Amino acid sequence: MQRKIILVGLCMLLIATLVLTSCATTTAPATVTSTTTATATTTSTKATTTTTTVAKSTTTTAALTEPVLGGTLTYFGEYANGSPPSWDDVTTAGVSATDFWSNPYGESLLKGDINKYGPRGNNTFSFKFDLVSQFLQYYGPSLATSWELTSTPLGVIYHLRKGVMFTGNTNIGMAPREFTADDVVFHWNRLKTDSAIKARYSYIQSITATNKYTVTVIWNTFYAQWESPVGPDGGVQARIIPQEVVKAGANNWQNQSGTGPFILTDYVSGSYASYTKNPNYWGTTIINGKTYQEPLIANVIYPIIADESTQVASLRTGKIDMWPYLPVSYQSSLANTSPGLVMNKWLTGRVNWVRFNTIGTSIYNNKDIRRAMWMATDLKAIADSVYQGGDINAFPFARGTPEYTPVDQLPAGDQELFTYDVTKAKQLIASAGYPNGFTVELTIDPTNIMHDLADVLVSQWAKAGVTLTIDALNATAYTAANSKVTYKDSIMATYSTDSTWAMLYAIRPGSEGCAVNDPVFNNMYDTAQQAQDLNAQTAQKKAMGVYFLDNAYGLGFVNPNKVSCYWPWLKNYYGEITAGNYGDIMPMVTQMWIDQNLKKSMGY
Repeated sequence: MQRKIILVGLCMLLIATLVLTSCATTTAPATVTSTTTATATTTSTKATTTTTTVAKSTTTTAALTEPVLGGTLTYFGEYANGSPPSWDDVTTAGVSATDFWSNPYGESLLKGDINKYGPRGNNTFSFKFDLVSQFLQYYGPSLATSWELTSTPLGVIYHLRKGVMFTGNTNIGMAPREFTADDVVFHWNRLKTDSAIKARYSYIQSITATNKYTVTVIWNTFYAQWESPVGPDGGVQARIIPQEVVKAGANNWQNQSGTGPFILTDYVSGSYASYTKNPNYWGTTIINGKTYQEPLIANVIYPIIADESTQVASLRTGKIDMWPYLPVSYQSSLANTSPGLVMNKWLTGRVNWVRFNTIGTSIYNNKDIRRAMWMATDLKAIADSVYQGGDINAFPFARGTPEYTPVDQLPAGDQELFTYDVTKAKQLIASAGYPNGFTVELTIDPTNIMHDLADVLVSQWAKAGVTLTIDALNATAYTAANSKVTYKDSIMATYSTDSTWAMLYAIRPGSEGCAVNDPVFNNMYDTAQQAQDLNAQTAQKKAMGVYFLDNAYGLGFVNPNKVSCYWPWLKNYYGEITAGNYGDIMPMVTQMWIDQNLKKSMGY
């Protein structure tokens, strides 16, 4: 019955949304109460955020200052445009999306310490980057209260929090029980033996429960990315899945159980997933000197909305409370039609780039040709026409990562790459033996922004005498061409340039889609992987980034903006995007509360 009620309610919500959208006014808002720019400088990142809040009227009920428990948060996240590919974090191919759907009820050993390092703390980290290897220092306790690296034996030890309970699940006959070291060992050993990902665990000698609350991992050798397979965030398979769930079938949503702040209570494919407060959650938070049990909110709904216009309409009318990944193209219209909505523009770090095939083609194995392609590309024009802004000096690493080198600090020859110069491009192409230009092919997946980018490149490169043909493949064929490196001259891909190891690995033999084999770079990469000192790792990765760019092994475009949107009735939120991997919003959600009086006074 509960499921039917929720489903009917959501259907009515969408109908109301469409009706309200059709009647929406484009008249400018009555009063602009504040426009501010806040800059947070950190040891590893500087995040600049522009926040705009528009008031619906000049008279509203005063907002409450003390938390009011309960209410429902409707959150639209990065992967909410389609149903979960699976409910099993270990075996699914779409693990990033699965992780998104499981984070309300599943937890990893550590999480980003937003209270200590974020805007609500000492403001040394923005929590807009995924917390991968270069940001380990910003983790804090979660299922583990502490951890330490050891040299004898070489490895890592985790000390687990006592008294944490799995919620249980009557559907599979699982009673609530305590989370222990055996659960961590079971989960990681399951990962270690999974055929698709077991290679990531080859450096691990053993994973054992030293006692009920201690997990010891011993390594065969040091591996700089140790934090991904068995580290603080557990990589993309972070959520600890109890063996009862695995035995019953972890891919079934009805079988789930976790230690997290919410319990998965309902799911309708193509419609929504709903989560209810875990009454026995271990977390607490302090607000105005008073301690509250987390979460303060009673229910969370993840709607599934495939159509972008419907997504925006639901936000516009207050049916969605929070959406951190709004396309920047909607910011201006929402400022006019959605009074009170708070909007923060931020850089995602996810950059489209052209991967040059330096092995299977006689053209792109020439460094000067690859550099000429950079000079023949007007990055500023692409930023303006395709992305509506963004950072063009963001490749191969995103601005704000410790490995990033500003353009004005690059060698003079590499600074040239970021300057649009068709004349110099034509000179390089002619000197390389192509006075009349040449023809090359670019493989793309035309279902996304790659199509627009490819059209711009056809026009821009033609001015340098290069004829670019487009090989547009369906998603399945595109994935196969990339993974098997069967593309002809080049392929367009997307990478997270804030995940610096992943970006470097993209041109390491063995990486999916890689068509580069540079012994110098390979040696630099292997050396960095063995560097146990984080500063030494960072210095080596920084050097590899410059080498990557100097050889122009890929042509990166723009670090694009997204707009984080939320309504001001969400209290105790400071604009963080993720406190882990893949948009982990839960550490922030557990501390939020909803000011229902403010929401009502704003007309929603």
